[in-house]
Amino acid sequence: MRTKIMVLMVCFVLLVCISMTAFANADEYRSLGMSFKNEPLVCIFEPHPTYTTKSSEVVLAAENSVQLWRDALNKHSPNGNWNLDTVFIPIKWHHTASPYDFPMCDILLSFEHSDSYAYSLGYTHMNFSKSWHKFSQATIFLNDYKATQHYELNLDTGEQEHIKTTVKIEAFSITAIQNIITHEFGHTLGLGHYKITDYPIYTDDKPWIEASVMYYALDPADEEIVKPTYVDVKMLEEIYYADGFGGTPVTRIPQTAYYHAGDTDVCTFRCSAFK
Repeated sequence: MRTKIMVLMVCFVLLVCISMTAFANADEYRSLGMSFKNEPLVCIFEPHPTYTTKSSEVVLAAENSVQLWRDALNKHSPNGNWNLDTVFIPIKWHHTASPYDFPMCDILLSFEHSDSYAYSLGYTHMNFSKSWHKFSQATIFLNDYKATQHYELNLDTGEQEHIKTTVKIEAFSITAIQNIITHEFGHTLGLGHYKITDYPIYTDDKPWIEASVMYYALDPADEEIVKPTYVDVKMLEEIYYADGFGGTPVTRIPQTAYYHAGDTDVCTFRCSAFK
């Protein structure tokens, strides 16, 4: 089973400085240094029919991912306003458009065919440079691009020579697509990656599921649904405070937070069962 690294390629117009301070034996959670002042409107863009034959299922997967975030936020931070309304944008409205054509959208969930360069599962782009439209856009790849290099031994030189490259494209399962959306959606809200620094304590072979939905790696072959965890919600509280979107004005966004199992406010998956 091949494990893919979910690469976060965030394009900032504003400069974000990340602290490099290291805390031993603590799990590291980073933010992207951005937040929305009010409830963000989520726009789900219909995939182009050449990208997938399961367009309606992909859109439903996006709806399910947003709902998982709503459920987790309302469960672990019940006093906050975590309203996340969604709007469906059909392909005929956006195929030749840009994000600036949809100023009502704060978060854009869009889809591409495959990534033939970085071999990533998805990426998030943010643009907060324009006062009239600050948005974050998550792009999810719907197909796995597998390129295999073929070589042949040159008997005269004794060196391997490239003969050809074969490409195989396989559609990701709907479960994999939903899991990728769930991870990238966390980025659109301002969450960075969750890094396990005391890895030996994690005996499960799926830390991306048990510890945090924002763990940097995800195996698209795994058919278990990924859900936001307690620690993900608490990191969002660090950004938006406990009253949620549009509540206490955000004056400082933490760049990096360190959490230990047993912390009273945030814990790793080892104590999530008690929450």
